[in-house]
Amino acid sequence: MDLQTIIRRAVEIGDQHGFITFDQLNELMPSSPQLRSEDIEVLLEALSARGINVTEA
Repeated sequence: MDLQTIIRRAVEIGDQHGFITFDQLNELMPSSPQLRSEDIEVLLEALSARGINVTEA
């Protein structure tokens, strides 16, 4: 799954619930060398821009 798809799906989850959990993000993000720390930063910024909080549970 590419970064844009991950962001889109994370935003969809966040919009439905008003937040997204770290566990949900981990499920969306493959553990592969393709994702860099910059990609995670972009994802978190996209969620923040939509007012979606990332929570523990």
